[in-house]
Amino acid sequence: MDLSNTRLGGRYLLGPIIGTGGMSDVYAATDELLGRDIAVKMMRADLARDDTFLERFRREAKNAAKLNHHAIVAVYDTGQTDEAHGSVPYIVMERVHGQTLRDIVRDSGPFPLDEASRVMAEVCRALGFSHEAGIIHRDIKPANIMITNTGAVKVMDFGIARALSDTSSAMTQTAAVIGTAQYLSPEQARGKSAEARSDIYAAGCVFYEIATGQPPFSGESPFSVAFQHVQETPLPPSQVQGMNLDPDPALALDAVTLTAMAKDPSDRYDSSADMAADLQRMAEGRMPLAAQAYTDEPVQEPSTSHLPVAAPTPAPADEPEPAPDAPRTEKKRRRGWVVALWIIAILALIGGGTAVAWNWFGGSDDTEQTSEQVQIPDVSGQPRDEAMSALEDAGFDVDIEDRPDAEIPRDQAIGTEPGFGSSLPHGSQLTLLVSSGQEVTDVPDLTGMTTQQAQQALQDAGLRLRSNVSEQASESVDEGRVIEQTHPSGSQVSKGTEVGITVSTGPEDVRVPRVTGQSRDDAVQNLEDAGFEVDVTMVDSSEDENRVLSASNEGTTQPRGTTITIEVSRGNQFTMPQLVGRDYDEVYSTLQQAGWRGGPDRVNRTNVNQLDPLAVGRVVGQSAQEGETIDRNAPITVRVNVLGIP
Repeated sequence: MDLSNTRLGGRYLLGPIIGTGGMSDVYAATDELLGRDIAVKMMRADLARDDTFLERFRREAKNAAKLNHHAIVAVYDTGQTDEAHGSVPYIVMERVHGQTLRDIVRDSGPFPLDEASRVMAEVCRALGFSHEAGIIHRDIKPANIMITNTGAVKVMDFGIARALSDTSSAMTQTAAVIGTAQYLSPEQARGKSAEARSDIYAAGCVFYEIATGQPPFSGESPFSVAFQHVQETPLPPSQVQGMNLDPDPALALDAVTLTAMAKDPSDRYDSSADMAADLQRMAEGRMPLAAQAYTDEPVQEPSTSHLPVAAPTPAPADEPEPAPDAPRTEKKRRRGWVVALWIIAILALIGGGTAVAWNWFGGSDDTEQTSEQVQIPDVSGQPRDEAMSALEDAGFDVDIEDRPDAEIPRDQAIGTEPGFGSSLPHGSQLTLLVSSGQEVTDVPDLTGMTTQQAQQALQDAGLRLRSNVSEQASESVDEGRVIEQTHPSGSQVSKGTEVGITVSTGPEDVRVPRVTGQSRDDAVQNLEDAGFEVDVTMVDSSEDENRVLSASNEGTTQPRGTTITIEVSRGNQFTMPQLVGRDYDEVYSTLQQAGWRGGPDRVNRTNVNQLDPLAVGRVVGQSAQEGETIDRNAPITVRVNVLGIP
């Protein structure tokens, strides 16, 4: 159903649909209260009919909203709308303009290796941030990662995949597997709970794809792809057709990608931060730590690399390698796998696929296969003792972990790990998470920090930076630095509180007044009153002494405090008038009127004999030509006719 032009929550006006998936529609929208562009994701009505799903979806949306990181699409709000067919949840998110990695690779091919490394380093930093907050993405794939029009990396759909995995609907579980088969970790394919290293595995798959242009595994069905994730070793990415890498970049690419994609989670990177660090080294042209153990030897072609992660996985003992002369047997076995996997897919669609896939993919030993599977009950909100009793009565060994929580009262259950709705063998251990109440912390002093530094300082203190950062001009605080904060430094607030900051945009821009032609004193005063510094340069000029001849940036807009240079006349020159043709008696007065300050003795006369009595006394030459600028006290020489034989 298209809900365009619908208003949600009294403030979110939905525009056109800008994205559609198997589980939701995404609308361009406007937050009419704040006047900003947003995106609203509406879950499909048929998936929203399960009360259990609704509760988990709301909780996971709240978790996602806690993730305030520049590389994570911000979640602003969550809610639900009542339609004729029931309550439908929605999530209000930051609207990002750009392209997904899926679209970029599809339209333009693989990324250059250094750019692919840079992008995935940023993705892993975002994952590391979410993992520290206790949130696993569970659905990392190229379609959930965007490059904005400004080149920034944005990871989307935090928390939503987890909400889907918690529902007990078999069809929903199957849809989740189908949607992410190419990036599904082996443990998830076996039916185990996802963990932080499951995201690392998926990030390795994405890195493989954007660097080579193809995913590490492909097949006729999602379950055949999932099977490969469990049992098969991917072709080292450097050996994909068309890569043509030098030995060192090839080794680096294989080491990072295949370390992240190790079958055993304990063989992968310890954390997303470690993977991000290795990717950053690659982006800078350095060798990642995953390959350093092998750099003492000459770098070989990728096919002969000593990377343990690139080595083929040994075949199981009960599955001997086929003889080289038996291709027909191998082809039959391969067809048998495909048929079996399609059977798994059909069983999954009728609700039995999870258990079958678990056994088929080798997810449990013989004891586990025969153990009774018990579903974890929902104990959230129950008192500690009641929750523990309920879990023990269900047949679980319970370990209790206290965690601060701003919403759930002290000594009440937050939930369990794994989450409710999951199934474990009878007698398995699980963790009951119990609220220790609100935890307070001191607000750090953020003044003088950059926005990024302030965000890190708040994160270290267990606080969050408000997404809307205010800006204000300042003459005393450098541009990009914090001027003030909403909560005083040293004050105590609940952990998770949002703290707002105001950041300097630098000095305010003001217009430089026009001062040319003014006296020096007036010009300096006017410029200083406008907020500028003044530098005076004296120059030779025929203009009046202390007259401003020019001013830098006059009439333009400049930051307050900028230095303006003015040129001021010394008044020590004058412009020579026309003396030729005048009577000698007029020379002195003419010079005085033009601004010359010399005395009569500074006028030198040179006589020129002339037979024409009418020309006697007339000036026929001058030492400085008309219009020439010379010193006001310079001597002047004129040539004057006298009666005589030339």
